[in-house]
Amino acid sequence: MNYKTLTLPLLLGLATHTSLQAEEMMSHEGHDMSQMEGMTLAEAGDMVMTRGIITRLDEANGKVGIKHEAIANLKMPPMTMVFRVADPALLKDLKVGDAVRFHAENPAGKLTVTAIQRG
Repeated sequence: MNYKTLTLPLLLGLATHTSLQAEEMMSHEGHDMSQMEGMTLAEAGDMVMTRGIITRLDEANGKVGIKHEAIANLKMPPMTMVFRVADPALLKDLKVGDAVRFHAENPAGKLTVTAIQRG
């Protein structure tokens, strides 16, 4: 079997797939940009949103359980865990089972949700 013959089509296919993914990621169609109002570009660039499902709400203690996909900015794999919430008001109108998009940070070793929205 000639590996050179197989390698070139595989590499071309990978390059095409990667290019299509990049184009898809750059499209802002259908994104809710309302939370970005008043933000600087630096702040907006740091606001990586992650998808998840709420598994637990503890408004009294400012905590939320989320089954989430990989969190890129924290280099964290998909899992279910409890986060602190920067502002308990962020949990208002949310309920267990809601699909959400959220941003989490790790100030002083305490995983904290700083933004959350249904989605």
